[in-house]
Amino acid sequence: MILLAANHVGVFTALRSGPRTVAELATELGCDTRALDLLLCALVASGILDQPTSTRFGLRAALAPYLIPGTDESLDSILNHHQHLLARWVHLAQVVRTGGPAPESVSRRDDGSLRAFIWGMRDLSRRESREVAEALPELGAVRRLLDLGGGPGTSAITFCQRWSQLHAVVFDLPNVVPMAQEEIARAGLTDRIAIRAGDYQVDSLVDAGEPRFDAVYISNIIHSLDPPETRGLLGKAVAVLAPGGLLVLKDFFLDDTRTAPAFAARFAINMLVGTDGGKSYTWTETEALCRELGLLEFSRHTVGANSGLLAARRPG
Repeated sequence: MILLAANHVGVFTALRSGPRTVAELATELGCDTRALDLLLCALVASGILDQPTSTRFGLRAALAPYLIPGTDESLDSILNHHQHLLARWVHLAQVVRTGGPAPESVSRRDDGSLRAFIWGMRDLSRRESREVAEALPELGAVRRLLDLGGGPGTSAITFCQRWSQLHAVVFDLPNVVPMAQEEIARAGLTDRIAIRAGDYQVDSLVDAGEPRFDAVYISNIIHSLDPPETRGLLGKAVAVLAPGGLLVLKDFFLDDTRTAPAFAARFAINMLVGTDGGKSYTWTETEALCRELGLLEFSRHTVGANSGLLAARRPG
């Protein structure tokens, strides 16, 4: 919470040009001097900031690329997303008693929290999408890919930059589309990446007469859905796969004990407080859902610090 608060009030942005005094920072950020001083000292104690003199605070050089907004490795947006999630987590005891998620008044996303979430997904997806491409070289043979719930299109962009023959469709909600358009245009890939607005639980994933996809990529989606919803979404994805097509699921998968990896077990609590039936799925139950839908040739991979990939093919 100390890290999130510092990011949220703009400490790291204000320090991008060099060390500052508490008084200078308090004036620029509109913060109480005493409160900010205590926060900065806690950040030094935690190894996040340096204190080059007794009165000045600065960014640790090794952490600066991750804390300053606008860099290729910045985590600014995902930290802001986590700041918004705190309002749900304080209701955890109530959620455990009732079984329902945190009140809608704290769970509903306004425009600011939506942007923090979408850009936060971009922050995480930059490196992980490159690792997905390394783990699944068979994507290099794909010509048409559907990035389902693809947010700002980070994965589709990464894959299209790696493989010149690839064309992609990013499918997400209408209020996400402008952010995807912005990212795809910045990457210079508007001729190879299309955007389709819709709700994947309600709307068709393809237009009438459109050819099927060689691959469907579903990243960090199923953990927000209950098992019947997950099976329904996977069924829709398989239906738009061409024979021999590849379904790729990226998520925080658990082993059969449901207690490891530890991150995935803890992440299930984030779904508990934020959704009606979401959770972290095990590799085994996810693979079983895919087998029910006729998929074959399964492979498992680990990417990023906490994510897994489950890939399978539709029979040819």
